[in-house]
Amino acid sequence: MVLGGENFYQRMSLCDKQIFKSVYLELSEPLQRFMQSKGLGADTSLDIVQESFIRLWNNCAKVLRDKAKSYLYTTANNIVIDQHRKTKTALKYKEQTSATGIEREDGQYILESSEFKDRLEAAIDSIPTGAKEVFIMSRFDDKSYKEMADLLNLSVKAIEKRMSIALKHLASKNLKLKK
Repeated sequence: MVLGGENFYQRMSLCDKQIFKSVYLELSEPLQRFMQSKGLGADTSLDIVQESFIRLWNNCAKVLRDKAKSYLYTTANNIVIDQHRKTKTALKYKEQTSATGIEREDGQYILESSEFKDRLEAAIDSIPTGAKEVFIMSRFDDKSYKEMADLLNLSVKAIEKRMSIALKHLASKNLKLKK
């Protein structure tokens, strides 16, 4: 049917409940079969179809009736891609956290680690100068006692003494670190 030079079928609004229902009845099963052909289970496919139709309804004023099929298939495909990305990101995060031994960073953990970091920085700043230098070289620059002794023109025994002073100082601040 042609009215005013435009196809009436194209101008019908998807926001009309009867038209939307007819589109749903026409396209929901083929769309679900299409999703299942991509290897998705029946429940997952149905969820994606429902989400696609919800998005179509939310954009009904912007989508012409004759473009509804294309919109639905594109939307469903994008939902699958988005879910795949989320799953991939979650797996990547899980791998990273399990590699570091951190299972979950909840608010309490973040707060406690932040407080510990602040206390540690303040304690390191308060270490006597020579001992602080040795501590930083050992813990942050991964220098051995021999390397530090050579760099500072000191004996290994003097380096050991300075490290002992640094660790005792940190222990007095209730910060226990490995020797």
